[in-house]
Amino acid sequence: MSGHLASDPTKITAVADVLAAVAKNAHGNCSKAVIHQVNDAETSLFSVNPGEKLAPHYHSKTWDLFFVVSGTGEIHFKGPDGAAGTVPMPERAFCAMPPGYEHEVCNLSKTEPFSFLLIHAPWEGYDFVRTRK
Repeated sequence: MSGHLASDPTKITAVADVLAAVAKNAHGNCSKAVIHQVNDAETSLFSVNPGEKLAPHYHSKTWDLFFVVSGTGEIHFKGPDGAAGTVPMPERAFCAMPPGYEHEVCNLSKTEPFSFLLIHAPWEGYDFVRTRK
């Protein structure tokens, strides 16, 4: 079965190769392929272009759950209390970014895309609040 946008949570979604999923331009410097979407969560494959990064942002109510499929990146973050840091994201790494944390996803390679599964949970009420340009 190929991946599809699931509107019925009782249906199974299976994708043999997430890197082959059809993607659309997102945020001007990456691509996004929605693999599964219900009110509880959206699962997508993001591929950040070589040397690029996603603009710093946060989500009011949504967790970002990252699982790296290929490439190498890092996530710069700043919590609501002002504490900041960097999470290294090599292949097969996982990171759970809580709501309210500003974060910026960076591709460290100048030649290869940085691809990761990203689960937004919950999807219902999702927002993308850009904090800087």
